[in-house]
This record gives sequence, structure tokens and C-alpha cells, in this order.
Amino acid sequence: MLGSSSDIYNACIQQVVRLVSPGSIFELGCGKGKFGELLMQAGHFANLTAVQKVFSSTDLPLLAGKGYRQIIDRDILDYYREGFDENYDLIVALDVVEHFLISDVMSIIHFSLYRANYLLLVWPSQHPQTAVTNLFDRHRSSFDLRDLTEKYDVVFYSQTGFAQMHYLHRYHIALLRGFMNSNVLPPFITSVTFTR
Repeated sequence: MLGSSSDIYNACIQQVVRLVSPGSIFELGCGKGKFGELLMQAGHFANLTAVQKVFSSTDLPLLAGKGYRQIIDRDILDYYREGFDENYDLIVALDVVEHFLISDVMSIIHFSLYRANYLLLVWPSQHPQTAVTNLFDRHRSSFDLRDLTEKYDVVFYSQTGFAQMHYLHRYHIALLRGFMNSNVLPPFITSVTFTR
């Protein structure tokens, strides 16, 4: 079963994509294709590739209909451990890195910055989640902006979230500049928004 994620950060993601204007995008764990849908809604058509474990014969046609040109049917960690030489304008990880151990998250970030001009990360912080439909559903790590700024060039950061019962769901949105990228983006307006 393909995964899904919150809609709370959609507008921010679309704005970041407009500013970066990527021609080639690589997504880690595209799930049901939410990012492809966001691109189509924003009128941005790019060469969109994803690494995503395929679970059903209906997954590939579903994702093709959402703008994905290629799906690499692999486990993300295995694919990253082997390494790849393709370069992308943007690598995207929406609501996926929290499912890995923090050491694996940092390895993925580091390698991605060798392979892309920008890396766009969206992750919840301190949000416990257990395995529901498969073992990968559980959350295994949490980190903050400081963990990124100490090592990488963060060119945009924002937070958003929502309250549910007595718990605050906080999402972080960060755009990191790749190691070989000398581009300077227009200034961003950062924001912190919580809805109830």
C-alpha cells in the first residue's frame, strides 16, 4: 500500500518549487504521488523520477497519471547505499525521512547534496507513530533546524502544523543548497503558521 501525508504544507512546497524552478526532480518515497499532484496544480511540469517500492500492479499507472516519468522500484536506503551518478535540479523528501534512523537520514541528506542543486525536506518533529499497515509506517527519528544549519547551507526554512487533541503536530520545511550549487535565490519570507 502506497503511503500518504498531510496537506498542511502544500502551499509552501508549491512556492518553493516556483522559486527553484527545477527541470529535473528526484523524489524519495513518492507514496501515492502527492508531490506530482502539487506540481501539476502549480502548472510546473518537470522530468519527475522517484524511488519507491511498488506494491501493486496499479501503482505504476496511478503514479504515471500524476506526472511521474520513471519509478525506480527499490528500497530508498538500498538505493542510496549503492549510490547513483545522476544529477538533479531538485531532490525531494516529503514526510519520509522520519521513518529512518537518524544516522541514515544524515547519510541520505549528505549524499543528496552531492547529486542535486537543492534538497527539499519536509518532516514532522517529535511525532511518535507506530506501524499501522506495514513496518515502515513507524517514525524512528526527529531532528531540528539546528541539526541542519551546523553542517549544511539552508536557504529556506519554515514551520507549519496543526493541533490534534492535546498534541501539536509540527512540520519543518527546509531547502538546502547542494554542494556544487552557486545559485542565489530571491529572498524568501519565512513563516511559522499553526492551525487548529
